[in-house]
Amino acid sequence: MNDLPASLRLTSAFPFVGRSAELSALRALIPRADHDGRRVVLLGGEAGSGKSRLVRELASEAASDGVLVLYGACDAVVRTPYGPFVEALEELARTVDPAELRAALGAMGGELTRLLPDLPVRVGDLAPPTRADPDTERHRLHTGVADLLTATSVRRPLLLVLEDGHWADRPTLLLLRYLARAVPAARLLVVATFRDAEAEVPQVLAETLADLRRSDAVIRMRLRGLSGEEVGEFVRRAAGGDVGSVPDDLVRAISELTGGNPFLVSELWRALVETDTVEVLDHTVRLTRSPADLGTPESVREVVNERLARLAGGTADLLELAATAGAEFELDVIRRAAGVSDAELLARLDEAAGNGMIEELASRGLAYRFTHELVRRALYDRLMGARRAELHLRIGEALESAGEPTGRTLADLAHHFTAAAPLAGPSRAVQYNVLAARAATDALAFEEAVVRLRIALEQRFDDRRRRAEVLIELGIAAHRAGKALDALDAFRAAAGIAREVGDIHLLARAAIGYEDAGWRPGITDRAAVELLEEATAALGDEDSRLRVRLLGGLARALALRGDHERAAVVRASAVDMARRLNDAAGLATLLIRSYWSRATQPLEAILAMLTEAAAIGDELGDTELRAEAMSWRVPTFVALGDLDAARREAAALLQTAEQTAQPFVLHVAAHYAAAIALSDGRLEAADAMARRSHEWSRLLTGREASGTYGIQMFGIRREQGRLAELAPVIGALARRPPGDGPWRPGLVAVLAELDMQDQARRELASIAADGLDALRQSLWLASLAYLTDACSALGDEETAALLYPALEPCAGETLMIGHLVSCYGAADRYLGMLATTLGDWQRAEDHFERAAELNRRGGMTTWLGHTLYEQARMAAARGDRRAAATLAGEAAAVAEASELPALRARVARLRPEAPRAASAALPPDGLSYREVQILGLVAGGLSNREIGTRLSISEHTSANHVRSILRKTGCANRTQAASYAHRHGLA
Repeated sequence: MNDLPASLRLTSAFPFVGRSAELSALRALIPRADHDGRRVVLLGGEAGSGKSRLVRELASEAASDGVLVLYGACDAVVRTPYGPFVEALEELARTVDPAELRAALGAMGGELTRLLPDLPVRVGDLAPPTRADPDTERHRLHTGVADLLTATSVRRPLLLVLEDGHWADRPTLLLLRYLARAVPAARLLVVATFRDAEAEVPQVLAETLADLRRSDAVIRMRLRGLSGEEVGEFVRRAAGGDVGSVPDDLVRAISELTGGNPFLVSELWRALVETDTVEVLDHTVRLTRSPADLGTPESVREVVNERLARLAGGTADLLELAATAGAEFELDVIRRAAGVSDAELLARLDEAAGNGMIEELASRGLAYRFTHELVRRALYDRLMGARRAELHLRIGEALESAGEPTGRTLADLAHHFTAAAPLAGPSRAVQYNVLAARAATDALAFEEAVVRLRIALEQRFDDRRRRAEVLIELGIAAHRAGKALDALDAFRAAAGIAREVGDIHLLARAAIGYEDAGWRPGITDRAAVELLEEATAALGDEDSRLRVRLLGGLARALALRGDHERAAVVRASAVDMARRLNDAAGLATLLIRSYWSRATQPLEAILAMLTEAAAIGDELGDTELRAEAMSWRVPTFVALGDLDAARREAAALLQTAEQTAQPFVLHVAAHYAAAIALSDGRLEAADAMARRSHEWSRLLTGREASGTYGIQMFGIRREQGRLAELAPVIGALARRPPGDGPWRPGLVAVLAELDMQDQARRELASIAADGLDALRQSLWLASLAYLTDACSALGDEETAALLYPALEPCAGETLMIGHLVSCYGAADRYLGMLATTLGDWQRAEDHFERAAELNRRGGMTTWLGHTLYEQARMAAARGDRRAAATLAGEAAAVAEASELPALRARVARLRPEAPRAASAALPPDGLSYREVQILGLVAGGLSNREIGTRLSISEHTSANHVRSILRKTGCANRTQAASYAHRHGLA
């Protein structure tokens, strides 16, 4: 028993019945062999159903069998970040040998000091926790906990009991979800108990349960009420175990009155014994009055009230004070708050324990807890408001006098002084709520920090500046919690107060926070620009780092609203100022934000700025800055058509993110890799990386990444020939209000591809009738690409005429969806398709030639194959069967070489007479089939003009092809090229 945590050492005066099957199942789930791995049990049941008793019995058996048992419980009153995990890990740190503990901590050990500040005292110095974005900090902390549990489980299996999950805070549930997914090798059984009545399952727990159901390692178990037979067994054993029989009417009465709830069964039996309603004589249980007269209390509160009536008045007062303190309470705190002699205090505690209201915890200090939260709650709920405030004040002042508060104590102080505010005033309620919010922030519990700061702001403030400071803290916490709108409200209110009191620096901080909270979710209201302009003007023209931040935010806000010219001017001014001030970090941030100046800056200049930012990050040792700069370099390389550089940078970015455990960067790096793999024709890799990106996105806070995953899987499934699988989902998304994203165009493309032409035409006509401007709000280029696919397949000239001018500004560029959510190769391919639909053969030919060159140069195999296929369709449409056959052959070769089944099927439909194997051989030296065709004409002595006439292309296009042929073959002139053609059998 001494190996058990104190809360699991408690023994009950009542027998353990009716749970042998569940105990056996849990016993079998403890992973004892090396290969067994981690399991998670979600143990549900109504209040009083015996969940705690079951896990105590399991823990006792497991500890006796050499299992290391850890325990933590969620608090019904004061929620502290990761509360049950902190309790469990503190037990582990006390139990495990320091040398073993140090070895088990691993590379992320320093992150655990967020939860266990005294850990270095036990194991020696540890690296400080990494300061980064919230998702990275949280992921590193979770990894640190998982690593510790996994390493500890090597020596002996672990049983981790987490009680009362219905009161869990979000950080606790996030860590539980992580353990259920991320530590398959640990010899660990996690048993999490929770009340499963619908009214007692909060939304955050419901989301967690739904998520955990998807894991094969998670088992759901529910405790039912005791059967009549089990109630009978309870009575026999509670009566002494050697009784011969129990009256059926007694068993039936207890079962009906309690519904078989073990807590109520126990309490009713206690009442029957204490009131002499039952007696045991000659090994027989006998009722002293009719079962019909038993009755049952209307509620647990009545049970408690009846028990209190049998106690001395001072004991009842003490229990009310203890109920105000919480489910567990230390003797020292109650002694300070009670104001009675030690002898009297101990006598009252003994009476309360003897009555079954509380029980002593076997801990290092003297502490007690209520036998059930239902008992404590019934005691507390009967108090009048003024009495509650008085008791909270007494407990708060007792805690305050105990010494320097820790994170848990700060949360308790905040709770008690908030409840005491009607008597004690708001000052300490504000003070301790703000301090508790900061402690929550340090523990990465940003939502808890938001709650604490909101409570502080509900109090009366005499100092307006102080209120504005708390509002700014609230804005920062809400932003880090992913609650952008709440953050904006807080910063806006802080700015209003700063304006009233004339505090320029406060106004500047509020303005910077407002813009930073709004840009990632794409909130483009004018307020950010106005606030930043106001703060910048108030600050004056003098150089300062604060002014650099203001100007940097203003430049980004202007760019987000489309005012690119002014944004460029402001950004340049900020960069110059940062250089004058030698503000390296500020300069790097500004250079990173240059990515948003693509409308006014050449891509080459943006790439240079991003490269400088990455170098500054290296110099400062700031991995987050460096990774952010790298993350924007990848799409910049793609936009420049340099996919080789993009591939190298994406691989380096992924490696950096894995080393630093940055979930957002890992998500981004994986979706970059998926987009590039799709372009390369590596469909299996694209599929795997898209899924990996989606998995990482589930760790992100306040960032909805399902759209990214949807766009990527749309492209991948289309190339796999599996687009029909997505049709129902895309249809549902297309009809979801407001319906102005890329899914309506995506649905049209699906319908056209599935040869559902009538439906496709109706949808396409509907979109055209609504106009294209509505599509600009979300992934404009994706919408144009999907509509182009559809109208090309349907031959819809009217829609093609609308699309061509909208897409024409992208000519010569790589078509990138979002920030490399996907890449569809050269935009000229789509322009060529539109020109073909419009019957403009020469323009189509020029676009296709440019697209083939860009896709070939960038190694975008998939899009090269599609370009050749579309060019073949165009040639067939204008009656050039020879060119169509040649281009189709080249497209088929690409499809075969890269395993692109959808493209292969398209080409087969275009050229059914061609044998499948005919496309296997590729031309020498990287020549395209079009270039082979032109080389044959050069060998025949035709001029560029004559070649153009023969192939219906311009003389300029013919000359470009000849130059490309000379470069690829290494020939100096047309004569050498003709000789090359004859040597290789191409003429």
